[in-house]
Amino acid sequence: MMSKIKKVDYIYVVDSNGTPLMPTSRLGMVRRWLKTGQARWFGNSRKTIQFVRPVTTNTQELTLEVDAGFHLGLSVVGNQREYYAAESLRKSEKDRITTRRELRRSRRNRLRYRQARFDNRRRKDGWLAPSIQHRLDFTIKEIKRLYTFLPITNLVVEVTPFDNQKLLNPNIKGWQYQKGKMYGFKTIKDYLLARDNYRDALDGKQYPASQLRVHHLVQRKDGGSNQPDNLVLLSDVNHNQANHNNGVLAKLRQNRQKTIDYRGAYFMSVLATRLSNYFEHYTTTQGYLTANLRRKYGIEKSHLNDAFVIAGGTDTTLRTNNVYSRQKLRNNNRVLQLFYDAKYIDSRDGKKKAGKELSSGRTRRSKELNYDNLRQFRKEKIKKGRVSIRRNHYQLRPHDVVLNTKTNRIERVKSVISRGKSIILQSGKSNTVKNIVSLYHVNGMLETKVENI
Repeated sequence: MMSKIKKVDYIYVVDSNGTPLMPTSRLGMVRRWLKTGQARWFGNSRKTIQFVRPVTTNTQELTLEVDAGFHLGLSVVGNQREYYAAESLRKSEKDRITTRRELRRSRRNRLRYRQARFDNRRRKDGWLAPSIQHRLDFTIKEIKRLYTFLPITNLVVEVTPFDNQKLLNPNIKGWQYQKGKMYGFKTIKDYLLARDNYRDALDGKQYPASQLRVHHLVQRKDGGSNQPDNLVLLSDVNHNQANHNNGVLAKLRQNRQKTIDYRGAYFMSVLATRLSNYFEHYTTTQGYLTANLRRKYGIEKSHLNDAFVIAGGTDTTLRTNNVYSRQKLRNNNRVLQLFYDAKYIDSRDGKKKAGKELSSGRTRRSKELNYDNLRQFRKEKIKKGRVSIRRNHYQLRPHDVVLNTKTNRIERVKSVISRGKSIILQSGKSNTVKNIVSLYHVNGMLETKVENI
């Protein structure tokens, strides 16, 4: 079983030139170096120091292991010690990319005499979809970040290219790669019409093709793909906003068989082929080797433990207390206008509901269909809708680390109120900015220390 030795806290060290040195667990010495001016905090951090005076640069071999995927596990091990562990996560960017595209199109439409351009539509060699490119950039950036404060000598990455066709059919033949499910169909909708025989997935009735819409069981913003397994046909009557809000379409997803998720396999294939563009020397390994080592040492399954094992960790390796959870946040919210829906009492159950939940269900203005009009159940308006326009930019943002001079405690910001004059802390209490000292700006990456793994 896992060793019960007490976990160690480390402070990372770089010399005056910014070259990483070995971490230190002598926290008392670190305080003395900072107090006497021999060292200072390195960058926007409170876990790495930089010496001002010359120091020796003796280092040992450290191995960085990367458990690649949508959840990125990182672990640095050397000399029978673990010096760093982190799990990084970046969520889907589908909604933000869509919003950015809509804003860009609206700006272009406002240019009255915009000259036609047709030579900027070619994609560059190596182009990837934005949803994959941003995840690849995030993975590479997280790996390279560790080289700035740790003297890493070896890089091991658990990455393997996948054959998506074999995931679906393990006994696939060579000629079958050219004849998949949609072979002979011009579009996805043509395939779905033949597969479902022009039937609505909710009521089972047949409709003309012009009245059927393609619906994603798992929405694109939640990671759903355009694979036929994730698509069904819905009529204009059933494919409306009301069914999205009241959970009818969510129940449809639960009743259908689980679809194969190709996202992780595709990203692993991309990472495997492009890793050499960023790192000259690295070693790759595979998941089954990691599983065998975990079972051998009696270590539980997790992204952090997978990275720890592949980096050379065993059941006798001294684990670190420097375990972090890192999540990518947006740097700027470019939406300046927000709409808050009105609230009504539903006459059917007496509960408070938003206006979009009790909507008319209409989705097309050009044709009147037999929609389920839920406006008739609006009994009493208890809150008016409003539009909020953000006019100022504030220094403090959510999740920033600040010092509350009233209580002399370090806390995090939850939100900014009163046009930047006051803030609400995550403890729930409010305070004026006069009593707040900014210590650390999140700058697009929320990092929290994990107490137990």
